[in-house]
Amino acid sequence: MTNYPVPGLPIPFEKFESQRTPQSANTGEAPWKSTVRCLLTRSSTEIAAARDTAGMPVKPFKHDHRKENPYPHALPPLPVPPLSQTLEKYYKSLKPFLSEGELRHTKKLLDEFAKPGGEGEALQQLLEQRAQKHENWLEDWWLHRTYLEYRPGLPVNVSPGIVFPCLHFSNQEGQLRTAAALITHILKFRELIYSGQLQPDAVKGQPVDMSQYLKIFGSYRIPGGTHDEIIIGEQEVEQPFIIVMHKNALFQIPIEDPSGRPFSHHELYLYLLSVVTKASSHPSVPVGMLTSQNRSVWSHAYKMLSKNKSNRFMLDQVQKSLFVVCLDLPVPNIKEHTLTSAGRQVLHGGGSQENSGNRWFDKTLQLIVGADGTCGWNYEHTLIEGPPLFRMMEYIVKQTGEGFHTNHHHVEKRQNFSKFAVPVDAKQLTFDLDKDMIAHIDTAVDLMDTHVEDVDLDVLDFTDYGKDFIKSRKYSPDSYFQMALQLAYYRLYNQIPPTYESASTRQFAHGRTETIRSASEESMKFVKAVVEGAGSKASKNLLTEAVNAHKKYGAEASKGAGVDRHLLGLKLTAVENGYNIPPFMMDVGYTTSTHWKLSTSQGNSDLKSYMCYGPAVADGFGCCYNPMHDRIIAGITATRSYPGTNAKRFMETVGDTFLDMKRLIE
Repeated sequence: MTNYPVPGLPIPFEKFESQRTPQSANTGEAPWKSTVRCLLTRSSTEIAAARDTAGMPVKPFKHDHRKENPYPHALPPLPVPPLSQTLEKYYKSLKPFLSEGELRHTKKLLDEFAKPGGEGEALQQLLEQRAQKHENWLEDWWLHRTYLEYRPGLPVNVSPGIVFPCLHFSNQEGQLRTAAALITHILKFRELIYSGQLQPDAVKGQPVDMSQYLKIFGSYRIPGGTHDEIIIGEQEVEQPFIIVMHKNALFQIPIEDPSGRPFSHHELYLYLLSVVTKASSHPSVPVGMLTSQNRSVWSHAYKMLSKNKSNRFMLDQVQKSLFVVCLDLPVPNIKEHTLTSAGRQVLHGGGSQENSGNRWFDKTLQLIVGADGTCGWNYEHTLIEGPPLFRMMEYIVKQTGEGFHTNHHHVEKRQNFSKFAVPVDAKQLTFDLDKDMIAHIDTAVDLMDTHVEDVDLDVLDFTDYGKDFIKSRKYSPDSYFQMALQLAYYRLYNQIPPTYESASTRQFAHGRTETIRSASEESMKFVKAVVEGAGSKASKNLLTEAVNAHKKYGAEASKGAGVDRHLLGLKLTAVENGYNIPPFMMDVGYTTSTHWKLSTSQGNSDLKSYMCYGPAVADGFGCCYNPMHDRIIAGITATRSYPGTNAKRFMETVGDTFLDMKRLIE
């Protein structure tokens, strides 16, 4: 495991081929009106045409502006596992879900695929040939097929939120000073990255791939009709800047003077003060809501918006910014900060009546600073996983220190800040919006409100014990938590849930993640033994076997010897080379085992923080957990529109399960 276990957001490949672009509709006047490039092969909808146009030039889907990599340690290429190994492991992973008859049918399909001289050998050879030409045979496929072709909107579906510990301040000055301190230390962290002074992440003392750190700043996702484009890294500008959003309006703030001298914390504070002084008394038209839409719908609006030269310039400025800072307004009817209320703001902003309009979801990094001490990241997931952002979060929060968390500069609440105006100019980016674009924004607002209402989020803050106790009993905290999830789900539904857990493959060049299939024969035996009352000794022995099996699978996945990335590679190799998709990949075993009813990951931090993201399927749960020394925090999500799932009920069951498992191993 890495120092910062990957809390990536899984998006099953099967979802992409079934996505449809919804029709946009004008839903009428919004409440605020009183006062915005392609795989080297083609998308799945273009495969037939691709065979006839194979020699034609293709528009690039990524634009790489990354600075020179200051972490040149050599890493091996991502391996292609042996075909027989993957198929054997895959078949074993199906046993908790299929009947004997279904298993026999799947085994017949696998044997046919794997026979000497058959389709399996041919696809394996083609995949191995691809691997010889690339440092990471999966990288471009993963970028394009898993993210840029994905058509649903980014909030919740793609972009996770990472909630910081609550940063306490009593008024708007405290909010601005805290934001200025966080920005200052983000920029210091940026310099540590680019100078090579940031100690590389490591696994058992061996440095791992650091390329994701070079993609944090400046990166941007541009909407497209069938697939998006991605700008990677910082574009050249005369004077680097950030975008600050307040009351839905966008402002451009430089981070250094024309000579290249970085602005101090106080100077940044004065710029933020300029932002709140210049912002209108009422929230502006929420242009940022457009970035929450279905990507094809947003692409259409983006083209309309870009026809205006001034609007093109505004969009270009957002694209070229280092990151976005969201200075949020107080949330109505929320009297005090809670882990759950913070998660709502960081994940999606709470809807149009709260702060969803104060976001720009196309930007890779957004820093959210709420009026109640809520702070966190919302990040666009295409280029990076969670570990670099957990590490940066820990750095900036610890560097900011308690001195900025409390407000030492007493200013009465609701005070008029205009009298503190200073000779700095936060440049407002104002869009020219016609009635058609207003209608697009109206629709985006309504759809975002519906989407937010459907997100069922609750947070487990379990304080009876943490990872120290689990380790004292010789169990892996991650594997132990996964078994708790299996048992909790089985208690509620009397089913074994297909479970996705992300494992890091950063020990390889440009590595991202592999899937740990946490539900196993061993976990099935454990949960059934507990529920059926097999007795403490037998249940404990089965828990130990299940934990060890999970730990073994996780270690193999991190070494590139999982199942799901290899199967994806074989499928895409078939598509690109004119083969039919292997029949076992359309079989009940494949469709059932990749319907991830539990989409899980670990976000490790010593701070009281956690990650949250939506479930991978409508009838499932999302769960990202932080096992701290003396407590366990987990953000749990479900969809309200599916009557069979309830985040609070699952959260409470997981907590009760932790208590039962403690009694089992004491």
